[in-house]
This record gives sequence, structure tokens and C-alpha cells, in this order.
Amino acid sequence: MAGTGTTDCARLRLRVHLTNVTAPGPAQVVQSLLPALEHCPGAQVAEIYLPDRGELAGYERHASGPAPRRYRRLLPAPLSRVLECSVLARRFDGETLLVLGDVPLACRARQVVFVQTVHLASDVRSPDWRTAVKNSVGRWLIRRNARRVSTFIVQTDVMQALLEQTYPQTRHKIMVIPQPPPAWLLESGLQRTGRVASAGERLDLFYPAASHPHKNHELLARIRAADAADWPLRRLTLTIAPAANPNRTVEWIHCAGFLPPAEMLANYGRTDGVLFLSKAESYGMPLVEAMRVGLPVIAPDLPYARTLCGEQALYFAPDDAESLRQATVELRQRLGSGWWPDWSGRLSTIPATWAEVAGRFLQVAATGVTPR
Repeated sequence: MAGTGTTDCARLRLRVHLTNVTAPGPAQVVQSLLPALEHCPGAQVAEIYLPDRGELAGYERHASGPAPRRYRRLLPAPLSRVLECSVLARRFDGETLLVLGDVPLACRARQVVFVQTVHLASDVRSPDWRTAVKNSVGRWLIRRNARRVSTFIVQTDVMQALLEQTYPQTRHKIMVIPQPPPAWLLESGLQRTGRVASAGERLDLFYPAASHPHKNHELLARIRAADAADWPLRRLTLTIAPAANPNRTVEWIHCAGFLPPAEMLANYGRTDGVLFLSKAESYGMPLVEAMRVGLPVIAPDLPYARTLCGEQALYFAPDDAESLRQATVELRQRLGSGWWPDWSGRLSTIPATWAEVAGRFLQVAATGVTPR
């Protein structure tokens, strides 16, 4: 397996495939990574294959090179993906291919695949049959095409273990490359060192996550209206539509909908901490965002959260609303005593810039072994 030192990539021409990156979370990662790849010295990003919908459909190049190509889907997405990754994959034959959309292609090229979707590497199931079908198709394609991949890239050791457990053929082919928060947050320079509110006041918490079942908004539905006053919260802001409010009887739950970067920064600038409820993550970018800004974190007591946040976060049992309430009470007490988290140790394990991440991706692409 390649290391993380510098590598001569002067002859590397890299093609980037992201036709399936449409969800907001993975799209934000790619929006930070792709410009850094384009500007990385010693390599050239040639073709870029875009999705035909979502935030990345209109991506424009940040450096010289061919105009990006949109991959137009005329069939239902699961069927289209099967065809794209199997019988139609030969159109992607050629120079080194970096696949940012989780699933390898049946093409002849040195292929590096970045896996961000935890549902492709775990037993987490969605009650939504469409999502379940999509994940099943993705797992089948990974099993089918894994032998064609030089290296898989994941963001944590936890995700590496899950991938190896699900797909034994990936062992000894996985590189862990953590990532910093999105470029818009890094460029803001926002840094918190204490509460905006006065000590002793009720908490203002922020949970930035889409309305997917594994994000566990359902836990909030277990709070009885009669007990809501026992929670030390003034406001909990969720980034889901008001129609998706998990508990309309609790007045301090506020659904703001999807927030653009400027409004995300406004919330990070005033909140007392980030609450994260999710039961399954390949990484947990909002946790990284909170650590970089310097905010307190309340997270479920699960391996992905422990791996990122260590002992500085406050943890709760992911299926227990009372355990979550006790964590919020503890946070209020800590803040009232003058405590504020020190994330320096945890942040030292994460690259500081996207340029550093891009360099590591290019090193993996340059030193991988072309599959037969």
C-alpha cells in the first residue's frame, strides 16, 4: 500500500468520474476536493464526468482543460447505474480514473474509488424501498467490479473495517484519507472560543443533517410535550423542511430547511453546540465542521463519532431520548462552569487544507497498480 509522502506525479493525467454524486453531503466534499485536484501541481485533470442533476451538474473548471461532460440518464437511476458500471463502462477505458461516486466501473483503466456512502458497507437498511434498491444495486456492483480497482479511499479506519468486512476482496487495497471541513468554512476563518449567550441561559443547539432515516431525527419524536420543559434547550435548529418536523409538540424544535454556506456560518457563529443524532456515517462531516470552528459536540456513542471526536465530545445512547436529555443537561452545566472544548488533538489527525487532501489522492492515483 502506498504511503502518504510526496510522489512525483508529473506525468499523471487524471480523469474524474462523479456522475452519481448528487446527494448534498457527498457533493459538498467533491465541491472542495475537485478544485484542489485541478490546482494541484505535478498532475493534470483531463476529463471530468458530471451528473445531470444536483449541485455538481453545473460545475465549471477551475483550471485549463476540456469542458466537463454531463452524463445524461434516460432510464431509471438504478438501471442506468448498472448499465453505466457494467456493459457501458468501456467508454471510460483509458488513462487513470478517479471515481468519486462509491462504485467502481468495469473499464480498463487504473481505477481509484472514493467510498463515502456507509450504507454500501454495512447492514444499515432504509425503510424507503427506493433507497434500499439503490444500495443493493451498489453493493452488487462493488462486488462485481472490486477486482478492477487499484485502491479504495475512505475517510476513517472505521469505514475501512466496514468495507473489508462487507467486501473481503478489498483487503490490502484501502487507503484512509481524512478530510477537513468544506472550503467555504475554512475560508471563513470562523473560530469560537465561548458562548454567545450568557452563562446559565438555555442552550441553542444546531443539527445540520438531511432528512434521511439513519440521521435519526425520529429520536426527537419520542420527547413528550409535557417533558419538553425539562430539557435545557431554548432552540434546536434542524436543517430539514418544516413539513418533516419530527415533533411539532415541542416548541424549541425549529426546522430551517436546507441552508446555504452563509446561513450555515451564521448558525455556527451563534449556536452553543452541534448536536449529531445519526446512527450511521462513513465520516461525519458536521462533526469535523464543529471541531474546526471550536464548538461543543453532543454525539451518539458509536464508533464513527468516537473515532472523530475522542473524549472531548459528550455522548448519548443513540436510541434513548432520556440519555440525550442528560447529555444536554451536562453540556449546560459544563458551559456554566466555564468549560469549552479543546479540539487541537483531534484536529491534528485531519489534513488542514484541501490541497493536502488532493495531493494524497493524486499520490494514490499515481502509485496504484493497474488491475488486469
